[in-house]
Parts: sequence; structure tokens; C-alpha cells
Amino acid sequence: MTKEDLFLAIGEVEESRLLRSEWVMQASSDVSRKEKPEMKKKRVCASRIVRNVLIAAVIVSMLGVTAYAVGGYIIFESPQEMIAAVFGDKTGYDHKDVTTVTDPEKPGSVYEEPAYDRVPADEEIVESEVAPLVSPVGQSISWNGYTLRVDANMYDQVTKCGVLTYALENPEGIGEYEVQNNGRVWFAEGEIVYFSQYGYSYIIQDQSNDKKLTATYYYQLRDRESTDLEIGFTQWATITHEEYEQKLADLKEQIRQEIPEEEAIALKKQQLGEYWGWYVETFTREEIIESGYTDMAHEKMEEIATCPDKITIPENALGEMTNITLADCDITISSIAMYIDITDMTNYPRESIGVVIIRFKDGTEYVVVDDRTENYMFAVGSSERNDTTYMFNRIIDVNEVASVILDGNIELTVD
Repeated sequence: MTKEDLFLAIGEVEESRLLRSEWVMQASSDVSRKEKPEMKKKRVCASRIVRNVLIAAVIVSMLGVTAYAVGGYIIFESPQEMIAAVFGDKTGYDHKDVTTVTDPEKPGSVYEEPAYDRVPADEEIVESEVAPLVSPVGQSISWNGYTLRVDANMYDQVTKCGVLTYALENPEGIGEYEVQNNGRVWFAEGEIVYFSQYGYSYIIQDQSNDKKLTATYYYQLRDRESTDLEIGFTQWATITHEEYEQKLADLKEQIRQEIPEEEAIALKKQQLGEYWGWYVETFTREEIIESGYTDMAHEKMEEIATCPDKITIPENALGEMTNITLADCDITISSIAMYIDITDMTNYPRESIGVVIIRFKDGTEYVVVDDRTENYMFAVGSSERNDTTYMFNRIIDVNEVASVILDGNIELTVD
């Protein structure tokens, strides 16, 4: 990281939030393959310690917020239908061979996108193991023409993984978004819907159109500060990046005229704490002042352009999904996900996990991941790279698991 990169990072994010964000992002990158070039999104964060800054509410007139509850299931008619749909093979993004793509940012570069394969959801396992853990949420918030309806949530306390279904609607049309070849959704201008816990949204194709995006959020509770899952709107529901940057520049100039430079420096000192000595040795006075004013402007923009209402879903285990362990509990598997910790595995051949295959008692296999396959909704691990959670793209019967095969043909049987 260059001096300028570090300056921008510390200038726009308070220390606690920076550390938490870097932990999550680094953990993700340790187990994920290279993202498609177009997946790179601009992200703006802000600190929360600005005081006594009086700025005209330049966007307030745009915002109208209401929150209300809705009754019953609005996307699927039952928990069984929901689970069969989001883990089944009728999503429209169910099978793909290895494909070759080029990186437009690196002319001449070529790399392979892995294959994946979905299978029908086992009705018996859905009925006995997963559907009983689905609970209706039935909450909705509206803001700036958008309505976000959260339908239902399913949570597995064994692996701390879950799925949540929601619909985002706007009669004027949904902001520009793209769908990857596995159904994953991302917004070109920045994510409109905010989730406080790690995960990805995948489109429910047959219930989406240009004015409504219906999706499933596959997630894991990873936040070290909270086990709640918060859902809401980001500033990108109200403003484009171009508009944001212009309003940010206007606010920053206004703050510069109203707030003394010493307060900008004091803000940075308060943010950095014990790192202040290093900071003043690394950056000039002008850079520190500029960073302080940038923080103030971002804070005010966050107050103005971020929806104050959120839908909060506390961690609530309705029951324990049947699960098994292998390798003296270093591996835990439920019907929807698995956790692997290679820390205590003797002579493991790699620094991180590269191949995971579940072998069933009848001899069939489920390739979760190898060099050319990614049969999961997400893979996330710690920054030490020695553990990974995989959320499956299917439902499995854990009672039929015989063993797990890892890198180097390491075969581990059920404890």
C-alpha cells in the first residue's frame, strides 16, 4: 500500500471501522478466486465523530422514509417452496462448464471461470432439516421511491450461515445492476441494499423485472461486534457517484470555510489514538488537514444521504440442524454448509484449502471446490487462511456422508 493509498484509507474511515472492514475483506480474498474486472465497485465510508457542523440539508427534500410490517410470505408460499427454490436446480443459473474470459483492464490476459452444477433439492431433507428453521420476517421500509420487503429468513446455528429472501421495488425502475453467470447480483453504481453481515445476493429470476428485483441473500454471521443482521438502504438509492462527489466537494468547501484547521487536526488525532505519532511523521500538515475535512464531509453526507431506517434480524436459532464432524471436529457439516479448520491437521500440503470433495456412502461425490469447480454460494475464511466456511449450492443429507477429501488426497472419515 502506498503512502497515498494509506492516506485515503485512514482519511475516510475511522480506525475501528477500518480494522473491521479490512478483516472481512482480507478474509474473503484469502479463499475467493479473482473477481471479474467489472465487479470492482467504488465504496465510500465515513467516520462518525464529527460534532457541531451545521450544513444545509442539501438532499433532505429527496427523502421520504416509512417503515411498516407486511403479513405472510410474499415471495414463496411456504418455507418448503422457498428452500427448494433457493437451493434447487430451477434458478435459471444451474449448470455451467469451465469458460474462458479476458480481462478488459489487462489486454491479452485470459483466465478461466470455474464450472458449477446445481441439483434438485431433496424434499425429505428440506422438510425435516431446513424448512423448520425458516421464519417469516414480514418487514418493509421505503425510501426515495424504493421499497424493500424482507420476506423470510433461515438460519443454521451450526455453521452460522443463513438465507434471506427480499424484494426491492421502484415504480420508476431499479438502478442499473448486472447478473453474473451464476446468478449473483451486483449494482454498477454501488450496492443499493445494505447488509451488515458477510454474504452475496443472487437473483430470483422468475420474480424479477425492470421495476422489481427479487433475490436471496446467502450470508454468514461474521461481524465480531454484533450477531444481528441489519438490512437497509445505502446512499446509492438516492444519488449517483457523480452527484455524490459533487455534493461532497461542496460540503467539504463549506466546512473548510466554517471549521478551523486545528479542529480538523484534532479530529485526526482523536481517530488515530496511539498511531498519531507515526501519522504526523508520515504525512504533512496539509495532508492531515485535508484528511480531517474529508472525514467531516463524508460524515455529513452519510447523515444526509443514508436511510435512517433499518430492518434488524437478531440471531435466532429455531433449532439445531443435524450435523456431523470429522477430523476430531476440525470439520463440521450441516445440510447447507461446512466449516473446515486445517490448523491442527498434521502435514497439511498447502497453506490454504484448495480442494474439497464430499464422498457419500453410495460412492457418489459432491465436488465443493477444486481448480476448475466452484459449487458454493460463497467461501469465506479468516485472515490466517487456515479455516474456511463454504455455503453449499445445494442441500445434502449429512447422514449419508462417508468422508471428506481435501488437498493431496487427504481423506477424513466421520468422527
